[in-house]
Amino acid sequence: MTITETSARPRPKWSPDRVIDAIQRRFQQNLPLNPQALASEDPRLLAAGRRYFGSWPRALMAAGTPLQSARAYGPRHGRGYWTQEFIIQKIMEHAQAGHPLHAHAMQTQDNRLVSAATYHFGSWANALVAAGYDAESIRASRRHSCESVVAEIRALIEEQADLRDCAIRKSHRPLYWAAQKYFGGWKQALREARMPAPIHGRP
Repeated sequence: MTITETSARPRPKWSPDRVIDAIQRRFQQNLPLNPQALASEDPRLLAAGRRYFGSWPRALMAAGTPLQSARAYGPRHGRGYWTQEFIIQKIMEHAQAGHPLHAHAMQTQDNRLVSAATYHFGSWANALVAAGYDAESIRASRRHSCESVVAEIRALIEEQADLRDCAIRKSHRPLYWAAQKYFGGWKQALREARMPAPIHGRP
């Protein structure tokens, strides 16, 4: 086969499944998966992951591989440390840890992230949307209290609503995020709501 024939051979086309397979293969081989490493080792995979999944962290999540830790981006915090993709990853990490994502809570939890997100996306709400979250629902969760969360869940129980985590996250997002904020998660809030209510007048 001549060099001309070899160079003329079409490259295999990327697809979401091929991206996932390539990510999982690198993970199994213990190869780095952070964008900086991919930019030099496999830029076509990095570009395809961003194209098909919207961002590299989302591609990693679709492949079922752990998000790269901050250490994978190096210890420095100077120029170039914060990127839009890294901000999205950090937001996802906070969500996976069960931290409330509204701006007031995040300013206490990780003020540098909020500042970087505001700089790179124009606002914290825009950064949440870029990460795939409903900023309005997260903002609305601040209007809840422990008592209102429990009362709303009990009303859903009486209606025999679908109380699975995935269903509530889709159909009652403000309640879901309020449960994260006040009880540490949906399951804990549901457990609290299912406990017998105290009878008025008794200690």
